[in-house]
Amino acid sequence: MFFTLQEPLMEQRLIRTLTVILLMFGMNQVYAGFLKFPVPQSGYTPSTVPITAVMDHDSDWNKIKTRTGETGSYANGCLAYVSGNVSCTSSNTSYPWAYKRPGGAAWSTPGINYIDLAPGNNVWMWYDNHHGYDFSVSQWLPVVSAESGTVTDINTSWGQVTITHSNGYRTTYTHMYLNLPMPQTVSKGQHIGWVSNVAPSSQAVGVHLHFVVERNTGGHWYQVDPYGGSGEPVLWD
Repeated sequence: MFFTLQEPLMEQRLIRTLTVILLMFGMNQVYAGFLKFPVPQSGYTPSTVPITAVMDHDSDWNKIKTRTGETGSYANGCLAYVSGNVSCTSSNTSYPWAYKRPGGAAWSTPGINYIDLAPGNNVWMWYDNHHGYDFSVSQWLPVVSAESGTVTDINTSWGQVTITHSNGYRTTYTHMYLNLPMPQTVSKGQHIGWVSNVAPSSQAVGVHLHFVVERNTGGHWYQVDPYGGSGEPVLWD
C-alpha cells in the first residue's frame, strides 16, 4: 500500500507504529525460540533429572513461589536442613529453609522430577530465595555445556563455570570438579566438569549441580527459569 503526501499525517503515523510493533513481535518470537538447552546432566532429560531445589520466583525472604505460581511461606510451616531436618530457629538462619503451601497441600511440579528432602509427599519446597535448580545426581556424573559459547568466569573455590552464549543468555554451573584446563570457547554438549560438592571449607554442601540461566536485557543480567513460567519461554530441548 502506498501513501501520498496528501494523506492524513495521523494515518501515516498509525501505519508506522503498527509496522514497528509487528517487527518487534517477530523478533521476539525468533529470539525466544532460538536457544534450546539440553539438560546439562549426561543420561537425563529435563523431566527425569532429580531436582531437590527449584528456582524461587519470589525475591522476598520468608516466601517461595514456583514457576506454576504456587506459593508457600514461613507462616505455613518452616523446615531447616541442618544435617537432617529440624524446625527453623534463629540459630540456623544460614541454612536452607523449606516452606509449606497454605493448608499443607502437596506442591505440584509438572514436568519436574522434584524430590522432597524431607518425608511428606512433597509438602515441603526447598528452598527460600534459591537462584536456579539443584540437580541431585551421583557424584562424578559428567556435566556438559548446555549451549556453545565463551567461558567468561571460572571460580575454582566453588567449582563454578559461567558460559556466555551469543544469543543473549548465559549459564552457570556450580559445585563441580572442573575439567581443567578449561578452553576459552566451548561447544554445545562439551564436557566441562563432574558433579561434586566443591565449595569453600566454611560452606558444607551436598553432592549436586547448581544450575542457573540468565538473560541479558538492556545491559543487565536477569535470571530466567529454563522450565518456563512468569512469562518466560521453556528453554529445554
